[in-house]
Amino acid sequence: MAIGGDAHGPILVNSPQFIVVPGSTPESSSRPKLLPPDVQDFTGREDDVDRAVEAVRANFSSPGTMVAVISGQPGIGKTSFALRIAHMIEQEFTGGVLYADLRGVDPVPAPPDEIARRFLHVLGVPDGEIPADPYLRLDLYRHRTAGRGLLVVLDNAADERQVRPLLPSGPGTAVLVTSRNRLAGLESTHRFDLAVFSTRTSFDFLERVTGRTLAGAEAQAAIEVAEHCDHLPLALRIAAYRVQSSPRIRMADLAVELHDEHERLDALSVGDLAVRKAFNLSYRKLGKASRNTFKKVAHVPTSEFGPGICGALTGSGEAQARKALRKLAEANLVEPSAVAGRYRIHDLLKEFVREKALKGSPTESAADVRRMILWLQNSALRAQNHIVGVLEVEVPTSTGAAVGSFEEAVTWVEQEIANAVGALVMSEALGRPKDTATFALSLNLVCQTVGRWDEWATVCATGLRASTAAEEPELRVTFLTETANLARYRRDFATALTHASQAHDESRATKAVALITGTASLMGCLLMDLGRRNEALPLLHESLELAERFNMKHEVGKALYNLGTIHRDSGELRTALPYFERDLAVCRETSDEAGAAETMNTMGITYAELGEPQTAEKLQRDALSIFSRLRNPHKISMVLNDLALTFRRQGRFEEALSLHAEDIELCRSSGNTSGEGVAHGNAAEILYRLGRIDEAVERAALARDRFVELGDRQRFAQTVVSQISVLFHGGPHAESIAVVNQALQILAEFDEAKTIALAHFALAREYREKSLWEETFTHAVLALSDDGKVLPPVTRIATCVLALEAAAQLHRWDAVRQYERLLGGIQVENPDISVPDHWVERARSATGAMAASGE
Repeated sequence: MAIGGDAHGPILVNSPQFIVVPGSTPESSSRPKLLPPDVQDFTGREDDVDRAVEAVRANFSSPGTMVAVISGQPGIGKTSFALRIAHMIEQEFTGGVLYADLRGVDPVPAPPDEIARRFLHVLGVPDGEIPADPYLRLDLYRHRTAGRGLLVVLDNAADERQVRPLLPSGPGTAVLVTSRNRLAGLESTHRFDLAVFSTRTSFDFLERVTGRTLAGAEAQAAIEVAEHCDHLPLALRIAAYRVQSSPRIRMADLAVELHDEHERLDALSVGDLAVRKAFNLSYRKLGKASRNTFKKVAHVPTSEFGPGICGALTGSGEAQARKALRKLAEANLVEPSAVAGRYRIHDLLKEFVREKALKGSPTESAADVRRMILWLQNSALRAQNHIVGVLEVEVPTSTGAAVGSFEEAVTWVEQEIANAVGALVMSEALGRPKDTATFALSLNLVCQTVGRWDEWATVCATGLRASTAAEEPELRVTFLTETANLARYRRDFATALTHASQAHDESRATKAVALITGTASLMGCLLMDLGRRNEALPLLHESLELAERFNMKHEVGKALYNLGTIHRDSGELRTALPYFERDLAVCRETSDEAGAAETMNTMGITYAELGEPQTAEKLQRDALSIFSRLRNPHKISMVLNDLALTFRRQGRFEEALSLHAEDIELCRSSGNTSGEGVAHGNAAEILYRLGRIDEAVERAALARDRFVELGDRQRFAQTVVSQISVLFHGGPHAESIAVVNQALQILAEFDEAKTIALAHFALAREYREKSLWEETFTHAVLALSDDGKVLPPVTRIATCVLALEAAAQLHRWDAVRQYERLLGGIQVENPDISVPDHWVERARSATGAMAASGE
């Protein structure tokens, strides 16, 4: 890419040489070849080069001229790319090769007639026969080049008007045009918009230019250097030259120097090559409005944005911002993102434009940022109204995105939430804590509902600091509560309980009923999570009573859901369902789609445990549909796992395994290590049932490792219980028994009566397979403590059958009678449950043995 101003000698920033285009010679008159040398350290872009060469060759049989436009941001390597193609194919053009630097970034680009005069001279036209009139000169140029079979390289073009007069015509002719602008108006062209290098190509390029083999710490440093250079070829070349030019400079030294983003452009300069200089050549070609918009982009918190946020920054509105961004994209100073209508800016360009913005008025910059914050805040509130539904907030119409539906709200959050949270941090720096706390409040529910936990953490922390600084006790309680909620979602129960207790105490001091109700509900949930049911129930009942008395429907729904969950976890499934059904009605009444989906999934689990899989599947698929619309990866993962368990209960193992595989990939992509561990553990049990033992053992170990990594003892213990079949494969041995006993101790700490009972059921089942009847009986009896009321009805029946069989084998006839009565009672309580025939036969066999003994 040329950055010099010499019409007869372009300086190539991608090459160490200075190339002077020669004048006319007898050889060049017969078959001119004006190409500068190929760049010897050209690296990467193999697919683009092959595509360009193929396009040129495919045109030889065509009557028209093939035109290829090679564009990209400053320093991307357009000239190097064009020269590589030209040298590969120049022998195939019988008429020769012409090259010219059109000086497109100069204050006054080269006029087309000037370039035509130079080309005519090289083609053998005497100076005296070249017309002085520019139009006649261009006519003669077109005449002399028509059908000659030329390859013409027009480097560093300013715009379409400069290029069009220089396009020759006729078969076997090709033109390669490089430009910092896209030249979108140029007709009949092949386009090559060059991107920055990949990490692998950047590394190879650094090795090639430095002439060093980079290994170990130097290799890692080279990757860091490439990242700091934004993988831009010009920046990488400068970095390589700096290392190459001094044996004392290591890649590690340069990586440290480039770490400070505000010093990076100073560091990326060597000799007459400088990234800042290359960027400035494009910047100075912009019109006033485009320059203004470009400088405002420096305030956007992330590298991706749309016309809405830019319109807020400039104060010009979205329509004008859209036009300005198109011009900046045409100049390759921003580039279209993967989302239509949105753009992104590379890091080095953003630092360049930040420098430009700093030279402006601080007062004007602060006003720009406040307009952006207000736009984001109003947009977030509109999105919240559509997504959450339970807290309709009146939003000013003066500014903000046009969010008119649930789908538009979710899309806005997906595209702008990172900018909104970044702007929240900027807001805190402006020194207006109440405004910052209010802004944080507008983002809180949205981040929570769509599962953006990292952003939610920033919102909670910033909101808590701001509300404390602003001396706003009610806002402070809100952010203490949300911080506890986030910790609970992340299963950090100790942190959650600390913040929730503080919020509960402070809420009573505010005398705000809504806060007291919410914190009581949260405390109840946390105590329930920790197995402290007796402490949880009074708080949840208090929350429900207050919510109903003051008609706080959303809090009513939360309390109902939590009470239902306590009964379900206690094995009181039929008691739990009415609570869930009432909560679901509240969610639908208040348009709380996320709450409705959560409740439907939990109801699905409950129906599955009651032996009604079809009802369960319908509820869970509806829940999955809602969470998919919300694009909440954590909740999608939750339902995928629970639906897989419903399939497993029906023997639909392959379908269940497919859902777990989908869940694992989703968890990996969203950083949900806990969800990944759960999915691995459940997949292990299915693989075991399918006879794929080695895979099951591997998955089971992965699951345990994930929870050890997280320090989540409770989930570790729960996972061990789900893996008892896998752990006992080949028979019970000391190591597996020790792991299970460790899990039982942990579960006892959390008062997880249901999971403990399930563990004893699983152990009884394993010992029964080995005909170890004493152990079978012991664990079946432990599972049926308090008549096994904490177990799902189907599991209670299976456990009774195990107890009956073991008691009969041990000739404990009183126990046979006891569990025969219990089995009959469970079947009476649950007449809809279909008991498998082989269970019935095993129970009859046990009672028949008792009869045969004369007892």
